[in-house]
Amino acid sequence: MKIIDEHGNPIENPDLTKGYLKQETQTIHHDAVTGVEEVSHYEYKTYPNGGKDRWKVVDVPGVAAKEAYDEKVEVQRYILYTADELAAQEKARKEAEEKAQLPTAEERLAALEAAMLDLLAAQ
Repeated sequence: MKIIDEHGNPIENPDLTKGYLKQETQTIHHDAVTGVEEVSHYEYKTYPNGGKDRWKVVDVPGVAAKEAYDEKVEVQRYILYTADELAAQEKARKEAEEKAQLPTAEERLAALEAAMLDLLAAQ
């Protein structure tokens, strides 16, 4: 699928930390084509023994006539985040990091010791 920027220019690798992709349908107009018949002629070569070769040379290639038509193409438009959106994302990321903070080695050791003492006391 084709990825384009706000101005319709193609993009290969958009940075999704600075923007997002929005699904869109783009209309491409194709103009009518006037049909042209092929123009050609034959060329010959005669050999000393009386033999002949003949081949067709195309001077103007033929083109089939086509009517004008519109084509719908699915694209993804790359839209940059605003400064406010980037700030809100950074704030949410920091809050998520604080909530998901893993316990330190000392805290884990203390919890294990407490669990072991509880097990020994229960025996």
